[in-house]
Amino acid sequence: MQYVILDLEWNGTYSKRLKGFINEIIEFGAVKVDGTLNIIDTFEALVRPQVGKKISGKIKTLTSITNEELEKGLQFMQVTSQFKKWMGDALLLTWGTSDVLTLIENCRYFYGSNHIPFLRQYMDLQDYCQQCMEYDAAKQMGLTTAASLLGIDGAGFNHHRALGDSLLSLRCFQKLYDPERVQRFVKEADDEFYRRMMFKTTILCDLNNPLIQPGDMLFNCPQCGRRARRLTNWQLKNKSYRSLFVCRHCHMNFYGRVQFKLKYEGLLVKKSILPIQPKESPEED
Repeated sequence: MQYVILDLEWNGTYSKRLKGFINEIIEFGAVKVDGTLNIIDTFEALVRPQVGKKISGKIKTLTSITNEELEKGLQFMQVTSQFKKWMGDALLLTWGTSDVLTLIENCRYFYGSNHIPFLRQYMDLQDYCQQCMEYDAAKQMGLTTAASLLGIDGAGFNHHRALGDSLLSLRCFQKLYDPERVQRFVKEADDEFYRRMMFKTTILCDLNNPLIQPGDMLFNCPQCGRRARRLTNWQLKNKSYRSLFVCRHCHMNFYGRVQFKLKYEGLLVKKSILPIQPKESPEED
């Protein structure tokens, strides 16, 4: 088993052809390791922009990559061809899925296909590390945060450059490496993978949506556990619905909050209970 950890840098630019913006990749950086995570080789290449001729000042400041350097780079299709040969049959890892989504976006633009030519198997290294570290599932753990929590000194890495970030990702992987556990995170890059990857999670803000069931709007008393009665109309705030409830048995008042998130797997209903502030008094409709 060999692993390749890939990191990308890209520049947001406007495409006349698309009549919209695209994240155009400007740098590949990757490290290849063996089954015990010893480094075999590294890959580093600048990509000459074809959509936006100049990178933004923000990206230039962040990465220190100049337009003059990019002019000497190869075109996207040339770099991906070289990377495919270099990578071979290794398992591809990235920190989070944003790099994969950007690759899909660029492949669609330059190849006319959503499929990444060098991707056979994939693992989200961010998800792997986050679960190994039992990090808050509601948050996304950044690479620098993971390194800090794992006691890794990030001073020796070239941050916001593709190769530097891929090497720092490797250090995190080395700290948490468990070959058997890794296998549970590996995904085949089949049609189902691409459908899942490109699905955009949305938050439903229409209570008339047929996916929302009446039972989703019911709340039990947090004190006695019995069914509570809703006192006010549902109010939409910060993409969540909120209403005042009262328990008929113990007479406790509380706010019930519910959010509907449509994911690839289906509708996720997230309920929470909010306490009544001292100055608030319940009023029926």
